Amino acid sequence: MTGLFLFSMGGLAAIVWWSLLKSKEQARSAASRACREHGLLLMDDTVVLKSVRLVKTGDSRAYRLQYRFEFAREGILHTGGSVLIAPGQRPTVIIKTVNGELIQEL
Repeated sequence: MTGLFLFSMGGLAAIVWWSLLKSKEQARSAASRACREHGLLLMDDTVVLKSVRLVKTGDSRAYRLQYRFEFAREGILHTGGSVLIAPGQRPTVIIKTVNGELIQEL
């Protein structure tokens, strides 16, 4: 019985890990594309998971992942970028600049 429980927990952990890897790659791709479109440079070509939230989507609830990233404009480092990932929705990229927020759904 204990073996079956441990095997099930291992399988669940593997599924969650795989899902997080896919979401991180989707967020990195969205951040890279948004930065390129706005003439920015995505630093280290990476994103970092900031939060996981349970949100209401229509009649059900789902998780939403928020990834943070750093970007540079004209050689000056900025840290105000984030990507929101939710199942069944397109990624939303928010870039905070001195002129305000750029919000883009990809």
